[in-house]
Amino acid sequence: MISIQIRKQFLFFFSAVWDIPLNLSNYTKENVTHRYLKSLLTNPPAPLIPITWIAIHIRRGDFLTFFNIDTSVDYLNLAMNHYRRKYINCRFLIASDDKDYAKENLGNKNSDVFITPKSFFSGDDLASLALCEHTIVTAGSYGWWAAWLVGGNVVHDINYPVPKQKCIREHYFPPWFLFPQNSSSPKNVGTSFQF
Repeated sequence: MISIQIRKQFLFFFSAVWDIPLNLSNYTKENVTHRYLKSLLTNPPAPLIPITWIAIHIRRGDFLTFFNIDTSVDYLNLAMNHYRRKYINCRFLIASDDKDYAKENLGNKNSDVFITPKSFFSGDDLASLALCEHTIVTAGSYGWWAAWLVGGNVVHDINYPVPKQKCIREHYFPPWFLFPQNSSSPKNVGTSFQF
């Protein structure tokens, strides 16, 4: 199957996470696997309690300037609240090309939100997001790939792709994406969030 071959190509080096105090038993920096590290984060050894990690990718940069589109904070909060209702103990890990925006609008208001450090480059962000179990994405192929690597449920803003991208929706969105009735479109902001 092609997905198995692609997953084998995505090998992450986890130098960024070695400061986390985890019991890695027989693994070392040279041989820790993504699957093992993910299992430690989602099912940590006692006395730590299991946590459901939700990856969030927020793309702004060129989408603000070229497409003149910005994902609304309302959409992101509604998507986060969907997961908060679904899972008792969840945490959100945000990667973005505008980490100040993420911190100002989501990170300062919620104790269950963590933002990847500014020192992380895009590969560090992707490797970190891939450790999560479910995803909230805004736009672009980076978020799409993060969601694919994470697996689990994906909540995606229905405002994408935009017509300027000349992309057929059925080709862009895989069948495992969930779509809220809310999107970043001004006409839909504040509408009910249903799946």
